[in-house]
Amino acid sequence: MNYLRVEFELSPDLHEFFIAELMDLDFYGFEQFDDKLVAYIDKQRFNDSNREYLEQLISAYSGDSFLEFEEIPDQNWNEAWEQTIQPQRIGALLVKPTWSTEAPSDGEILLEIDPKMSFGTGYHATTRLMLRQIQEINLKGKRVLDAGTGTGILAIAAVKLGAKKTVGFDNDPWSRDNARENTLLNQVDESVEIRFGGIETVDELEIFDVTLANINRNVLLEILPTLVNHTREGGIICLSGLLDKDEDVMRDKVQTLSVQITAIEQEDEWILMQILKNEVKE
Repeated sequence: MNYLRVEFELSPDLHEFFIAELMDLDFYGFEQFDDKLVAYIDKQRFNDSNREYLEQLISAYSGDSFLEFEEIPDQNWNEAWEQTIQPQRIGALLVKPTWSTEAPSDGEILLEIDPKMSFGTGYHATTRLMLRQIQEINLKGKRVLDAGTGTGILAIAAVKLGAKKTVGFDNDPWSRDNARENTLLNQVDESVEIRFGGIETVDELEIFDVTLANINRNVLLEILPTLVNHTREGGIICLSGLLDKDEDVMRDKVQTLSVQITAIEQEDEWILMQILKNEVKE
């Protein structure tokens, strides 16, 4: 599988905005430098329409420009990203790549994540928001669904925080393989099931206590009703991959469903929305 590497000359204050736009176009690998943003996408998922949209987007910001498009073969992404993915402490979790020698302190829970091309290393604000939030939820003995699992980091964290079983799905081949490798790396492969595909991989009768979805606004708007259907009454749904400007449209969507918003957390321009599925009164 070949990828496109797209390099932007871009001021740091625009990085998060551009990452959100690029995620909507199926970009799922990012490197951030002082005045440069590098993004990766499966070549087959990129077309002339995507290119035209990006050119229009970048032209709206005076002084910012593309640097280059580069086609690159599949490679060892750990080596490519070793300088940018660093250990992070997120609540009681220590998230680190395998090449780091950082060790957890007493009481810390270790998550070792090799990123490859999958999104979800703890490096992005949306992942941090989700990891903080699930530490506030009682996961002991629960069944958890992780929609758009990426590296599998949320599914793995849920099990390490007490979940009995986690099902994660993703429609990107590198995510399928990477997530499965990370479950083995963290010795939770017997409790985490990774499925290749979209929401259709979840059986009609499968019900979960907690549902996690760190994707993007457009996908969340589309699949939220289905996620609600697969969450038990009184269950919790956590949504991220959202910018603060997305809050109103998400609220409008939530009002059409038998759920209620119980919390909104924010880091920089990104938000997490926690939703409770209403219990039906007899």
